[in-house]
Order: sequence, then C-alpha cells, then structure tokens
Amino acid sequence: MKEEIRTLMNNQLISKAAAQWFGRGKIELLDDVANFVYQFRSENRWKILRITHSSHRSEEQIVAELDWVNYLHDYGVPVANPYLSKNKRFTEVFPVQDSYFTAVAFTFAPGQLIENADPAQWNTALFQNLGRIMGKMHKATKGFNPIHLPERRPEWYEVDMLKNARQYLPPDQKEAADEMNEILQQFSQLPTSPDDYGLVHNDVNPTNFHVENGKITLFDFDDCAYNWFINDIAVAMPLYSSMFKEPDWETRLCEYIVWFMRGYEEENYLDDKWLNLLPICLRLQNLITLVAMHQANVPGSQYHSFYELVLKTYREGHPLFEFDFRKACKFLD
Repeated sequence: MKEEIRTLMNNQLISKAAAQWFGRGKIELLDDVANFVYQFRSENRWKILRITHSSHRSEEQIVAELDWVNYLHDYGVPVANPYLSKNKRFTEVFPVQDSYFTAVAFTFAPGQLIENADPAQWNTALFQNLGRIMGKMHKATKGFNPIHLPERRPEWYEVDMLKNARQYLPPDQKEAADEMNEILQQFSQLPTSPDDYGLVHNDVNPTNFHVENGKITLFDFDDCAYNWFINDIAVAMPLYSSMFKEPDWETRLCEYIVWFMRGYEEENYLDDKWLNLLPICLRLQNLITLVAMHQANVPGSQYHSFYELVLKTYREGHPLFEFDFRKACKFLD
C-alpha cells in the first residue's frame, strides 16, 4: 500500500468504522497490503472490518462486490457475507481530505487458514471440496445479472494491474509487461459465452479461505471481475506450493488436479479443451502477481519472501508452465 494512503488512516477513523457495526474494545490489524483489514468483537462474536481507500476501489465497485457475495451466499456457496451497519447499509463512507475510505464488515469465516504442508489438512477431500465450491460459483454466475446496480465489477481487461502494468514494474522487469500483453492478446480472441466466462472470485488461494472440520468458507472477493472460468481455476492451482521441492511433486500435483476437477465437475460442466490453456493461464497469473507485488509495495514489506518466490518463478519458469493438465485429468474425457 502506498505510504500516502497509510498516512490518511488513524485510530479515530478505525474506531468510528467499527462502531457502525457495534464494535467494542480492541481492534486488531490483520492485513494492510491492498486494504486495511481488522478483526473486532461485536455482539459477542468476531467480525472482520475492511477499510478501502477510494484510490483502490470506489464505493460503487465495493457495492457491486458485496452484491455478488450476497448472491453467492443465497445460492448456497459457503462465503463470508457482509453485515448491515447501524444505518442498514452494507457500506459506510468516511471522507478524508479530497478522497474517502469505504468500510465494510464481514462474518468471521469459521476455522483457520490451511497449512498446505500438513497432509492431514492438505488432502484429496479438501481438493475436491475446493473444486466443488469453485464449480458452484461458476454455475451461479451464469444466472447473475446485476442490472439493478449503478456500476458492475470490471471486465478482465479493465483491471488496473493489466492496464498499467508497465508503470508499476521496476526497470529490470519491464519485459514482464510485454509478455503479459502478448498473452492478453491471445485471450482477447477467446469466446466469452456464459458457459466459459462470467463474474468470478479471481483470487481463490489458501490465504483466502478458512477450513473447519474439512468445511471451506471463502472470503476476500476484493479482486472479483468478469473473466474466463479457466483463469479462476488457474489461481487455485498450487503454483507456489512447497510440494515442488519434493521428488514426487508430479504425482502429488496430479492428485491435486484430479480431485479438484472431480469436485468441479460435480457442480459445473466445463469443456476439457480449456485445460489445454491452464499452463499459459498460470504464467499469466505469475505475471499479474508480480505486478501486484509492486503495486502494493510488497518487496519492502514483511511479505518480501513471497515476492522473491514470485520473482524467481517469473525469471526461471515453473513445472506448471509445461504441464499437460488435460492428460492428467483424462477421466474427464
């Protein structure tokens, strides 16, 4: 997050925002990369408070996000849905200088982050459940038409990191923007039928869901946008997993892919020809993440080790960029 945004935040604003959702007592910071995210006690339960600067998302864009989350919740997708404030609103706005912050409160997803190095948690049942949830989201989006909203969520090509990648990258990484543009040009030729394309989460990874007794609850829909389903699936692939340090990584990867897609197919049909695009989708995700790291000033933050992994993957490649997913998932034929 830019330092000039941090300077606009203060304890009084945080307390006022939490109070809109009956917050009392200590408010704990959880994350401050793209948004300010806190946990606080309210009505004898934990809630999540997210405060977003207008330079990152407008209130209208956040309203569109919450509309999608509520739709998914009503559809039966396990998501952390938003609370209404004292004013019976899902968003509360706090002006600062010539800009503003938008506050939202969410249910606290039960459970905890998954430890993907622990085979007792990172197992085939979880892979299948994660695929099932994504399949259900993709099926749900086929019937979603937010014509009642003043602003929709962006299309994939309208996302800031894609439009302005070059300005965020340092001089020695500018070529990443050129490669990204080449891939995006290829994607611009693809069909966008409701069977392949719609509003998706866009960031389903182990930092954005909790697990309790094997049950997954998704959160953080901040990046949701209209995109191909295969790109949403690509984000859920274990691109940065420690499994690739093990000699049996290919066997473990096949297990992940097969069980994930089995779960997905239980809820939604996607022609398996799209699996041929997964390697290039994963390369694109690597490039997007690299840009996002610089946009959020991650290289100099506490998350610099993840940035170094992303950068290494960009420079040296990755086994997933050459992997035959369709062959691995031949059970779909």
